[in-house]
Amino acid sequence: MKIAIGITHVPRKSETLAASLVRLPSGTEATIYPDGTHYVRPYVPVKRLGKRVGCFRHWYRVLADLCKTDADAVGIMPDDVNYHSRIWKTVTPKLAENGTGYVAAFLPVGMANRYGWGKGWHECKGGWGTSWGGGYLFPMQVARDLLKHPFIIDHRDNYKPNQQIDHAIPEAIHRMGLKQWYHYPSLLQHIGYTSTVGHRHTKEENAAGW
Repeated sequence: MKIAIGITHVPRKSETLAASLVRLPSGTEATIYPDGTHYVRPYVPVKRLGKRVGCFRHWYRVLADLCKTDADAVGIMPDDVNYHSRIWKTVTPKLAENGTGYVAAFLPVGMANRYGWGKGWHECKGGWGTSWGGGYLFPMQVARDLLKHPFIIDHRDNYKPNQQIDHAIPEAIHRMGLKQWYHYPSLLQHIGYTSTVGHRHTKEENAAGW
């Protein structure tokens, strides 16, 4: 399975991109997408999509660009994570399953504790507020359908305070009747705990199982 990855980037007081890419598994087809026109060192290919537009709107346009590729699946990762060495091998079977909406590469310990999850795969059911985390990977057709979903378009255009990627995506996938998969242990670990949109991080956002 060919997976195309977009890595979103915004300037941080303490940059994490280089440290993150050191842990990007060899052979990953990845592109850095800055939110804006600022310079980013081209550790991997860099593609600029225009002026800075903010969290969710940038996520949306990165997904749209990834959907133009010939990949079988696509995913968007932040610029402040460590990658599990077996991340792509682990997620591939779930992405290939019928009915998969997304595979979330990041599982926060707070969410794992909420549902009492142990090792392995877990399906989260429900929409807004039932999950959080991110690092979403989608089968290509699901990604293309998501871009056209009325809830996602409305959220992109009308939801003002920074938008909520890790609530909006589960809500849309839930409405589409598709499955939301999470893996314990988490397949990503945050190395930057300063939110670029002003959210407060606590120990509940630590990676489950790391």
